[in-house]
Amino acid sequence: MEDLERLVAGRLRALDDAAPSPELRERLLTRVNHQVKARRRRRRITRSAAGLSLAVAAAVVTPLALDSGDPSTADPSIAAGFPEPPPPHEHGSAAPSSGPDGRPSGSTRPGTAGGVARDLPSGKVLNAFGITSDGAVLGTGVGPRGRSDGVLWRADVSGLLSVPAPIAEPEGLYAASGSRNMTVWAERRGGSYELMCRSGEDEPVQLGSGGVARRGGGAAFHADHDVAVWTDKAERTVWTAHGCDDEPAPLTLGYAAGFSYPYAYVLSTDGGGRPTGRLQRVQVETGARETRKLPDEHLAKDALYAAGAGAFSVARGRTLTVYDAGTWQAREVSEPLPPGAEASLTAGDGLVVYSARGGDAEKSLVYETGSGQARVRDGEAYAKGEWLLTRDDEAYRLTSSP
Repeated sequence: MEDLERLVAGRLRALDDAAPSPELRERLLTRVNHQVKARRRRRRITRSAAGLSLAVAAAVVTPLALDSGDPSTADPSIAAGFPEPPPPHEHGSAAPSSGPDGRPSGSTRPGTAGGVARDLPSGKVLNAFGITSDGAVLGTGVGPRGRSDGVLWRADVSGLLSVPAPIAEPEGLYAASGSRNMTVWAERRGGSYELMCRSGEDEPVQLGSGGVARRGGGAAFHADHDVAVWTDKAERTVWTAHGCDDEPAPLTLGYAAGFSYPYAYVLSTDGGGRPTGRLQRVQVETGARETRKLPDEHLAKDALYAAGAGAFSVARGRTLTVYDAGTWQAREVSEPLPPGAEASLTAGDGLVVYSARGGDAEKSLVYETGSGQARVRDGEAYAKGEWLLTRDDEAYRLTSSP
């Protein structure tokens, strides 16, 4: 341990030419301990992942639809023509991009605070599903032909000694969400999808028993501040759980369109699982709720939803609309959304980010809710909480939102 302390102290002095404080040394030693365990788990998973060649569904696709998660076409939402997410693909290279302030962000070298390389021990590259509220990338490893390593990886981009750590090898992995002590994902079990949850080094546990709903436009589950919110497929009910070991509790009927702690945004649905336009903003701790209304055009199959601090956003076609959560006043962003065959919509504290992918082009629109400024940048981007995640060629870079 003394050798390790000297190594850590030397690393910190090399970074800032100052001896680390006892508090900083303790935090870093704790992180190193965690990384040692993570590397051991990664080696175990990598050995089994080396022979994997299964294709895994993509994190996000453009059409919006409620989907039960059951592959049977007897489900009314599937019968309505809602497609399954396509297999993920290897993203093309992107030129150095600009941050939200328009200045070049540049590439981030592995091992430095704020960035992490995409290379994985499985020989694949990290393909992000998004970012957690504490600044970690969640994704899977994808090769040149679009084949996944079948592993859910988590990389804390803000850490000094960060390396991607394997969380699980879920069957049918297509999306994930998380916060500081919680990672959740949907896993195919016996022909349907169940919501799985892992905290730290603990073994994954299943949340609920009614399955987890799916839709073409994104995942029907979310995690923020170590609270999970999801829609089950059996009863079309939105559930919550405070941590992986908590007993799930029903919140309300409908579909969980977005979640930014402490508010869940729930679309009411009819008997066939289609949204009615009635939107509930529910406080997950108290159950207090307010009812809002969405226009018909924001219920279309190609609509994407995202919740951030004080705002709920809808992307449809080439238009982004941001609703003020308090007044429900709608602001339509003048900058058109970039085109793409696949897209994602995420939101954080003061940011709404739309990423489009298709062919060799990848572009993102980053919208600042405070200033009303919108900028289009090269490459994918995601927002959650106080963080903005961007990809600069072979590394992911983390910055604070404005």
